[in-house]
Amino acid sequence: MNLKNSYKLDKVSNRIRYMTLPRGYGKKLLDPAHTGRLFLIEILDAVSTMTGKLFGTTGVRKVYGTEFDLEMALNLGKALGTYLGEGTVLMARDARTTGEMVADALTAGIVSTGVNVVRAGIIPTPTLALLTREKGYSAGLMITASHNPPQYTGVKFWADDSMGFKPEMEAEMEKIYISGEFKVSQWDAIGNVSRLENGAEIHIDSLLEQCDRDLISSKNYRVIVDPGNGAACVLAPYLMQKLGNKVVTINGQLDGHFPGRKSEPEEESLGDLIRMVRETKADLGIAHDGDSDRVVFVTETGEVVRGDRTIALFAVEALKKGKSKTVVTTVDSSKVLDEAVARAGGTTERTPVGDIQVAIKIRELDAIHGGEACGVFVFPEYHYAPEPFLASCKVLELMASTGKSFGELIGAIPIYPLMKAKIAVPNEKKASVMSALTEALPKAMGDVQDVLTVDGLGISLEQGWVLVRHSGTEPVIRITCEAPTQDLVENILTTAKAAVEKVVNSI
Repeated sequence: MNLKNSYKLDKVSNRIRYMTLPRGYGKKLLDPAHTGRLFLIEILDAVSTMTGKLFGTTGVRKVYGTEFDLEMALNLGKALGTYLGEGTVLMARDARTTGEMVADALTAGIVSTGVNVVRAGIIPTPTLALLTREKGYSAGLMITASHNPPQYTGVKFWADDSMGFKPEMEAEMEKIYISGEFKVSQWDAIGNVSRLENGAEIHIDSLLEQCDRDLISSKNYRVIVDPGNGAACVLAPYLMQKLGNKVVTINGQLDGHFPGRKSEPEEESLGDLIRMVRETKADLGIAHDGDSDRVVFVTETGEVVRGDRTIALFAVEALKKGKSKTVVTTVDSSKVLDEAVARAGGTTERTPVGDIQVAIKIRELDAIHGGEACGVFVFPEYHYAPEPFLASCKVLELMASTGKSFGELIGAIPIYPLMKAKIAVPNEKKASVMSALTEALPKAMGDVQDVLTVDGLGISLEQGWVLVRHSGTEPVIRITCEAPTQDLVENILTTAKAAVEKVVNSI
């Protein structure tokens, strides 16, 4: 909804005239009774209900043309420049069709505040995050909608320590954005724009120092890489080649329409990769999402491995060597991870969904490893951003050092049946639906053992669990459930879906 047309003068006051704030966030009002004094009507809660919060789980992510436009990009750039005050921002983008013009608008906004911009072209999000720290930039800006469909666009913000903007930083940015009170530099003090051309190569060279390159090369592994027409096209195949693998790439051309498959790498969308691995007798399959902050692995037999099982594999190895005994994951990860970590002598900490939440907790607890079930892996000894490329290196290194296939390695990590579903819910209904579910869902599920509200509504059952939470990136309610048997998990999902749909239809 565009609030430019949402408020009439007579609905507020005949004494008030208004000016437009940045699109999507209401009006700044001028009261003639206080000549020249501007004040902001506090309507943020109402605006959030109507349009959705500016920042979601990670950064800003919206549908281009209806929820996001170039005016918003321009003002986000101004807000970031105002927030920083000075310095230089590293900016990159993924392959989305809207990426370059959004980058141009953001650049204009940033330099108008006197802050410099370095344009790095199309590179993966983890590359941007690493370079922001290694090159000493004030912040990193990634134009992407991650794994969302091609009609989405957005922006992810990275701090100078390679960690994403924390919630309090996003809140300050949003406050500046809403106020419209941006720093304005004079013509001779605007920021300058330059380019960084070799970002992917820098990242590859750094990654090769983090693993036993010679050992991996000695095995001559056959690896199938599926970048999904996203930003990993410029890095993942070349990294695998540098490690001495025989590499076959599918969906390896940059294309913001994502013609090869949907951007989110899930078993349902990885049919071509699975077939290629089986038919070529490859040792490993690797799939990335649109901005390459996620990776999903496929075994030599074509099994798509859930991210939480791979986290468990990495965690067990890390616990053998590290001093820390803490592993961090999100509320939607399998109990298999907790059990594997416990057997290895460690403990698991849970956070809300989002890689920044995992990174914050890793730093706070000095944890040894962390990640998300969707395919996010954080190696704190390297940096605090998701690092799918280092994860790929680690899988190959572990295969090479043990002489086992990836299927044999991951076979040591049990698997419980887990199912997911999405229920479409308009953004303006999300809060009401989740509020109603706090009472309705436990009643519907029956054998409730415990209820957690770390992120959404997590219900532990006598056999299994269910998590219901609203998406921070799409107009949906997500349902995740797990149980010891397939029949049980199907029953849990059916019951939970019916409860959610009943509440959605009643609001």
